[in-house]
Amino acid sequence: MAESGIESPAAPEWLLKLESRREQIKAKLSHESGNGAPCNVCGSSCPGLDLHFWRKICRNCKCRKEQHDCIDDDVSGWAQFEILGAIRSKPAYIRISELTTDKPVQLAWVPPNVTPELASDYMRTLGEQNIPIVGSEAAEKRKQQLEYQVPAHDLDTNLCHNLTPYEAGQLSDYVEKIKTHCVGQGTVVRVGGDTAGLVQYGTVVQQPAQSIGGTAPASSAPVDTANGTKRPDYMESPVLSDKMKYKLNLMGIGSSEMVAQAMLYDPATVLSGVDQSVPEAIVKFHQEYQANPKFRAEMDHFVDRLKFPTAHQTAYSEPVPYGEGGATIVPSGSNDSGFGSIPVSPSHAQLLGPMEALALGGGGGEQRGMPPAQQAVRDAVAMTPHHCTGCTQPIAVGEVAVKVDRASSSDRSIWHPQCFKCNRCGELLADLVYFYHGGAVYCGRDLAAMLKIPRCAACDELIFTKEYTAAEGATFHVRHFCCYHCDGPLAGQQYVMDERSAQPLCLPCYKGHYAQTCATCKRCIGPTEQGVGWDKIHWHKECFLCSGKHCQKSLIGGRFCVKANRPYCSAQCTKDI
Repeated sequence: MAESGIESPAAPEWLLKLESRREQIKAKLSHESGNGAPCNVCGSSCPGLDLHFWRKICRNCKCRKEQHDCIDDDVSGWAQFEILGAIRSKPAYIRISELTTDKPVQLAWVPPNVTPELASDYMRTLGEQNIPIVGSEAAEKRKQQLEYQVPAHDLDTNLCHNLTPYEAGQLSDYVEKIKTHCVGQGTVVRVGGDTAGLVQYGTVVQQPAQSIGGTAPASSAPVDTANGTKRPDYMESPVLSDKMKYKLNLMGIGSSEMVAQAMLYDPATVLSGVDQSVPEAIVKFHQEYQANPKFRAEMDHFVDRLKFPTAHQTAYSEPVPYGEGGATIVPSGSNDSGFGSIPVSPSHAQLLGPMEALALGGGGGEQRGMPPAQQAVRDAVAMTPHHCTGCTQPIAVGEVAVKVDRASSSDRSIWHPQCFKCNRCGELLADLVYFYHGGAVYCGRDLAAMLKIPRCAACDELIFTKEYTAAEGATFHVRHFCCYHCDGPLAGQQYVMDERSAQPLCLPCYKGHYAQTCATCKRCIGPTEQGVGWDKIHWHKECFLCSGKHCQKSLIGGRFCVKANRPYCSAQCTKDI
């Protein structure tokens, strides 16, 4: 651009890294990636990963590549995230109260751009067995699930074996279509209720409080002059955790001063319900204060740090006007998924839905001066909680949930974290990567199955040609319908399906490497011969006879016992040797 005098902008860092990974992949054959890595399934019995050139399995142990501890997945495993326009999430240290240790633990993955409290609550809902602590079985399973659920070779022609130009074009078209219509990454959110504003990283966004009946607001909250909204001043306090700030906002506590004044109430009087003039927000505060030791400790510490004068403070006897929101969803603010999520910043916080300025206080808003229209909105919100798309159960206010942006209906766009599973295989969706189709979420592997795109049972790649081989309920590229052991073509040949791998074998390989040996005659039990098996012992049908010296009757269809690996018809015959 030197002639025009216009300087081209520098490429973003994430794009440079992505292109660097592309070049590394082009320079390195895929079957070399992870070579020699130990098998997590077979252990020491596998000498290390020796990846078959196109089968995506180890030639030594027949396990898949992702079942090996490959340390260079940053080179070979980028494709799952290229389709999202994002780089793989880095490990993070998070404190999770439900674990036996009170120290932060290193997680192999956390949801993008969430607060530590939200990440901790999300992991807690998954259950300890699914928390991907670095080095744990859960972390290894999460890695395997990602690579299995979103196969890299489903997304990039460079990772496929010997595609024709037509096949490469069809795969590229498929990838573009799912990018446009299906793929996404779930957003971790916290569900708000009828007294909650929108909370993002401790920031509350709400409509300006309106005075009711001429009553001036009793709390003074900082005003965001950019949009004219108010937020409680305790949201800026470093003393309180995000979770406690959210709880205070949920209760309707409008300011730090209101926290201090709530502490002046007599708990016995408030909780007894004798004094009906006590605002509902104060009642909720004391209920939580008595029931939650962590809340009590933080509030005590917070009030100790406040510098409000206390000599002339009086209890609230009138309802406190305060902005309340409708049932809203609090986004994590993920902006690295490539789908335009809301960035997490107090200056960028936005409302997801209409917010009504409603009065707090005890029940019966109409008696306290609330307009009937606003009371109707409040009642409607209270009667329409969010329901999990997976289990259909309600998601309570304050709970963590997963929201998808691809859903066509808001009624089917939110899940419990533990319910955010593929609708076909029932497995948790690794790293919240989903493919939306027909009102449900799927993993990438099962999306192709739902779209009825055949997958080659030998190379695990999608088949985009009209001609392919179907055998024993499986589909194969014509060029990949080969012997599982020697790779010899099987077109027009007799073959045997290996029961363990469900792969075809030529007759010589079956007899030489897979067939069982008869314990009586010591000959191979051929694929066309009938055999009998017990534990790890096998016999030809005609050799399955009582081993008693004077018996020798057939044991087919009768009872038998085994002694020294020999079959007998009765205990008496075991003595007749």
